[in-house]
Amino acid sequence: MDFDFFFHNPFEGVPAEHLGDASLYDWAHAENRLLRDIIWPFRADEFIRAGIEPPRCEGYADFWDRFTFTSDNPPLFYADSNLYAGRLTPIHYALFDLNTTVWREIHLFDAHHDSGYPHEHGPETFEEWRELGQYSCEDWMLVHHDRGSQLSLTYPAWRPDGDSHSPMVPLCTTVDDGSDVTTQFDAVFLCRSGAWVPSWCDDQFTALLHSFPGRTQLFPGSEWNHPRPDPLPTARRMAGVFADIRARLVDLETRMAPPEPGPRLTLREPSLPEQDRSPQRIGPGRGR
Repeated sequence: MDFDFFFHNPFEGVPAEHLGDASLYDWAHAENRLLRDIIWPFRADEFIRAGIEPPRCEGYADFWDRFTFTSDNPPLFYADSNLYAGRLTPIHYALFDLNTTVWREIHLFDAHHDSGYPHEHGPETFEEWRELGQYSCEDWMLVHHDRGSQLSLTYPAWRPDGDSHSPMVPLCTTVDDGSDVTTQFDAVFLCRSGAWVPSWCDDQFTALLHSFPGRTQLFPGSEWNHPRPDPLPTARRMAGVFADIRARLVDLETRMAPPEPGPRLTLREPSLPEQDRSPQRIGPGRGR
C-alpha cells in the first residue's frame, strides 16, 4: 500500500478544480533528503501564492474496512520507501512456516505500478533488469515476480489511465471503485512515499497507520523521520514576504511613473480675412 494512492496529483491524473492548475504539481521525484524533507515549504508557498490551500490526501478514512484478513491481528510493516517491500517474505511476518519465502500474490494499491520503468541508461526489459541484480522503489515488484508471485495493481480513481510506461512483466491492473476487496490478505506493507506525498499530510499518514486493525511495526533498519517538520508556517511567511515586496514594487512603480502627457499644440498658418480669400487678379494699370 502506497500512501500516494490518496494524494490526488492532477499533473499525473484527472484535473480537479479545487486542486488548482496542474502545473503546480509538476515536481521532480526521487528518493533523497532534498525531495523528501526539504523542498515542501517552497512547494507549499507556490500553492499559497496561487490562492490554493495546499492540497491534502483524500479517501483514506475507513480504508481498512474494505479488506478482509486471514487473522484477527494481521501484521503490518511500514517505512518511507516501497523499496523495502521487495525484501519482505512471509518469514519476516512470522507467517506460515520458516521455509515459506514466496507470496502467492502481491496486490499493490498505488498511483504507480513499480514494475519497471525504462530509463536512458537503465534496463529496458525484465531480463536486463534481472542481469543487473539490483532494484529500487521503481521496480521492487519485479523481485516478487522473479520469485513466482502473481502481481496485481489497483490504481486510484484519480488516475484511471495509469502510468505512461507499461510494466516489464505481466500485471493485472484495475481502477479503484471504492468497493470492498474480495481477496483475503495475510499481511500488509505500507509506505509513506515522502518524496511524492507532502510533509503537511504526515498527520493523515499517522491516522491511516493507527486505524489499521492489527499490529504495526517500523521496518527494521529503515530511515524514518516522522512526522516531518510542518512546512506550512514557513510557507505562509514566505508568501507574506512575497506579497509585501510585490505591493511595494507596485507602489514604487506608480510613484515613479512619468506624468500623463498634456494636450498637443498644433501650429497653423494665419488665415486671411474673409474678403481677401478670393484669388487676386492683376488688372491693367491706369494711364501715366
